[in-house]
Amino acid sequence: MREIRLFAGVLVVLGLMLGVQVSSALAEAPVIDSITPDYGSTLSPTNVTITGSNFEQGAKVSLFPGGSYIKGSSDTPVRAYDVYVSGSYAYVTNRDSGLQVIDISTPSSPAIIGSVDTPGYTGDVYVSGDYAYVADGVLGLQVIDISTPASPVIIGSIDTPGKAYGVYVSGSYAYVADWDWDSGLQVIDISTPASPAIIGSVDTAGHASDVYVSGNYAYVADCYGGLQVIDISTPSSPVIIGSLDTGYAEGVYVSGSYAYVTGFSSGLQVIDISTPSSPAIIGSVDTPGASVEGVYVSGDYAYVADKNSGLQVIDISIPSSPVIIGSVDTPGYAWGVYISGNYAYVADGGSGLQIINISIPSSFAI
Repeated sequence: MREIRLFAGVLVVLGLMLGVQVSSALAEAPVIDSITPDYGSTLSPTNVTITGSNFEQGAKVSLFPGGSYIKGSSDTPVRAYDVYVSGSYAYVTNRDSGLQVIDISTPSSPAIIGSVDTPGYTGDVYVSGDYAYVADGVLGLQVIDISTPASPVIIGSIDTPGKAYGVYVSGSYAYVADWDWDSGLQVIDISTPASPAIIGSVDTAGHASDVYVSGNYAYVADCYGGLQVIDISTPSSPVIIGSLDTGYAEGVYVSGSYAYVTGFSSGLQVIDISTPSSPAIIGSVDTPGASVEGVYVSGDYAYVADKNSGLQVIDISIPSSPVIIGSVDTPGYAWGVYISGNYAYVADGGSGLQIINISIPSSFAI
């Protein structure tokens, strides 16, 4: 086995995996066994090691952009809508086909190992301990035992007044964004997972689509009512204490003193919630997609599922001035995103689950 090393300063690749072609004067064509690393940084020179056979001394190497940062993918039935990662598994909701359990221990080769159909039209999923909580549209909340990932089983359910779209679990309660007029946020006691029970609710201004809980507050993205801030210190009596018109709100994620809200055509909005009763927009950035769906914040970056424009990476280190620093187009429509370690897991509609390397967020191609 021969090895070719390209030393520092030879190559800087902008956000794309390396494609490599080795030419040689030998009669037998060179064979490449491995390329390390398989992508380059825009921040520093990249050392590349190529191993293989049939290389001759002085062999010429050509380097060219060869693809995106997608490391692996797994097709799922129908449309992948949302994803939650726990341990070595990604839990993906699939509209008409329930929950898919995908082994992601090898990110380049994810594989479905289990699934369970749900009776409704699945929305978001939240995993807590041995249970996955699935917002199941007109059939409310489904509680699924995932203690054996290869054999998930529905053990409990509770109908909600509207269409369950979003779900967030905190302690003994599941908070469900129930998309319909006169519905809003439903608070469900899950202390006995097999027998969930609605104990409180509060109507929001329009159609609740997503929810995030932080401390004593639930932050609800409402399609027609923007951001709703709800005091849940008494779960049985939730009360709206603040609201903000953000336009058509689809997704929400809270980190520190800020709520990050995505909207149908308004990109990402950064909202100061340091005074929960008086939320205020302090920054925003439009995204190229026609419709923005899920959002996940990790460190100084917000990762946005931008539907037909794939994954957008936004620098939020200065909350008042968010900036798109990279993106990667996905083959389908990006609906949901979850960050774990160096990977973004994207529920990509008809293209299932896409796993994207985000180890160097600023080296995405835009």
